[in-house]
Amino acid sequence: MIKLYDSKLSGNAWKIRLMLNFLQIPYTRETLNLAEGKHKEEAFKKRNPFARIPVVELADGRHLNESNAILLYFAEGSSLLPADPVMRCKINAWLFFEQADLLRFLAYPRFYTMTNQREKFADIIAHYMELGKVALTHVNQALENSSWIAGESLSVADFSLYPYISMAEEGGYNLAEWPAIQRWIGNFKDIPGYENLVNA
Repeated sequence: MIKLYDSKLSGNAWKIRLMLNFLQIPYTRETLNLAEGKHKEEAFKKRNPFARIPVVELADGRHLNESNAILLYFAEGSSLLPADPVMRCKINAWLFFEQADLLRFLAYPRFYTMTNQREKFADIIAHYMELGKVALTHVNQALENSSWIAGESLSVADFSLYPYISMAEEGGYNLAEWPAIQRWIGNFKDIPGYENLVNA
């Protein structure tokens, strides 16, 4: 059985759990407390030289790193990653967009809020939110014309973008500005195997 190394509040790790649940792939989970720094220890760096989570340990002992790369690995051969190369390119484009134009601008305002550092980093947060709003507008425009991020079928792109967009209000965004995104969030919560970031 595969093993997922994650942390309790990580959106990137949440992506992996959501996909594994959807695809009904069994796994065990080891939740790390990142404040303790175990992900920076040499033993963990053997699993991931980037010293971050999530990491998936396969049954044969090999490891998978970087959340979107892990999503692509498990989506291979499923309905979430079509065989058509043009559609694959469209989906992959959203994965690159998520990492370059979206994730940090949503994740850092949330992180600074959770750690009571909004006042200290107010200028950075304002800059990030300005860029984040541009990115969210792109996502909203895509969703105005289709049910899911990359078209009319649920794909890897939805699993990649969902966690940090759905948590954006925790960092100060008002998702009411993007009604198509709100609709999409509601639809995503209805997929098979959905679970909250932290289960009660």
